[in-house]
Amino acid sequence: MLRKILLPLLALAVPTLLTAKITREVEKSFRVGDDAAIEVDISGGSIDVEIGSDDQFHVTLQQTFRTNSESEADEILERYDVTLDQSGDRVRVIVRSDKKSGGWFSGWRNRGANFSVKLIAPAHADLNLDTSGGSIRVDGDSRGEIIADTSGGSISVDGSAGHMNLDTSGGSIRVGYALSRLRADTSGGSITIGYVGPDADDINADTSGGSITIGLDPAGGYDLLADTSGGSVHINGLSFRAEKKTRTHAEGEINGGGARVRADTSGGGITIKAADR
Repeated sequence: MLRKILLPLLALAVPTLLTAKITREVEKSFRVGDDAAIEVDISGGSIDVEIGSDDQFHVTLQQTFRTNSESEADEILERYDVTLDQSGDRVRVIVRSDKKSGGWFSGWRNRGANFSVKLIAPAHADLNLDTSGGSIRVDGDSRGEIIADTSGGSISVDGSAGHMNLDTSGGSIRVGYALSRLRADTSGGSITIGYVGPDADDINADTSGGSITIGLDPAGGYDLLADTSGGSVHINGLSFRAEKKTRTHAEGEINGGGARVRADTSGGGITIKAADR
């Protein structure tokens, strides 16, 4: 009889616990110089970056707790180490869960926090962005190095004149333009690179689960290697001299060769095409 009463009560209580939430924001600004760099490493949320026009990092750390109790939110937060600090031109925004607690309900509460970051960054700054469970987006024209790594979301970068290293285990990758070196690697989505400049250094796109589209400057020289296990390779609007060309493989020079461009997918087609920035 008691079980018959408790089960409906639990069914009503669980949705309430899951939908209740408290949101807090921490805002901080850091003035930096020529060697500006920031490391963002968070648990469970997105990272959104806007390239700004001044020499400051403006950081907004959003904390979301799945509870309607302020005191319980405080208890959950105590299980995380939250760092917002600066050393010279280097800034860190780091959230790590390294405090242990026992019991099923304590474990559930420890998973009841989500952290996301909104950031305005100088154009020349190097960005090192890491999240365990959300998307990463960089809007605007960057001149610095961009490292972006997520275990559970997509990556979108407007572009950079610096090196880019983009890695996701669970989503697509979009790059507006690449003027230097680019590595884009995903285990679960498509890769789109809108434009590769004629002075680009090395372009590497690898996916286990989607298509690849790369736009190349028609005036640039490139050494192309494209291979797919799950579709076809198409080259459109470019002067391509093939060393080897089949339906699923293309290897050769574009405009006499130059920067290395590699595209590899196990689950879709590959399109290499002429593009203007």
